[in-house]
This record gives sequence, C-alpha cells and structure tokens, in this order.
Amino acid sequence: MSRFTSPSRPSESQLQALPADVVSAISILHQFVTSAQLLPPQVIVTCRNERRAFGRAALQAMSYRKAIDLFIHRFATKDDWWISEFRYKPEVSIFARFYRLHGEEDDGMVQLDEKGWSELVGNAVKLTIVFTSLKFTVTT
Repeated sequence: MSRFTSPSRPSESQLQALPADVVSAISILHQFVTSAQLLPPQVIVTCRNERRAFGRAALQAMSYRKAIDLFIHRFATKDDWWISEFRYKPEVSIFARFYRLHGEEDDGMVQLDEKGWSELVGNAVKLTIVFTSLKFTVTT
C-alpha cells in the first residue's frame, strides 16, 4: 500500500471470520493509522516572540544537531553568542507540545531529548526554542 492511499477496512464477512480480539486489534490499528494521517505537514516553531512554520518531514529527516544549528541560524541574536578568543554557539533547549497524548506526563510543553528526535518531532504540534546563555560573570 502506498503511503498516499488510505487503508481500507476489512469487509463485514472478513471480520466475522476472525476472533473478537483480532477484530478489536484491527480496529485499534485502523484508528491509529487514521489519526496519524491527520497530523499537519507543518510544525510551528516559536522562539521569543517570533513564530515560523517548518516542514515536519524536513525536521524528521535531519538529526537533532542539524535541527539545533537550523534554529540557531534562524532565531539566535548576537546576544546569544559568547565571544572570546573562541566563538561558542548558544546552548539551546527544545520543548514540544504533542499531538497525541498518552497520559499526564506528555501534557503541555515537554523538553525533547536528542535520542528519538525523529519520532518525537513526528508527533509534535508546536516546538519552543529556548536559548540559554553560556556567558557568566566572575566575582572576586
């Protein structure tokens, strides 16, 4: 089946020949596939007061580190960089609001980890980018 065609439901006669637990599993799987197709192709990314739309497939195709570099390029200001004899990139945290929730723990904004980036961003509706400064002051 191509990813652009919708899955067809088994006919009533096919379902009657299957055990009830198999019919239930097929129904749950069909609902999952149907809801997965409802995700919009865009992910809204917010940093400070700026909002941009990014393609979901493009974000999933890149690594977490590439996404960080993209967000630094798009959103960082000169105040986010630490300039000394070396130039340090700003530290970035990415928070997501998920489309499909699986309990209380993934309700609201949740910080994303580098591991599983592709799967996580595939279920994200909104990303929020937060820059944390590497700058520090030395007190004597």
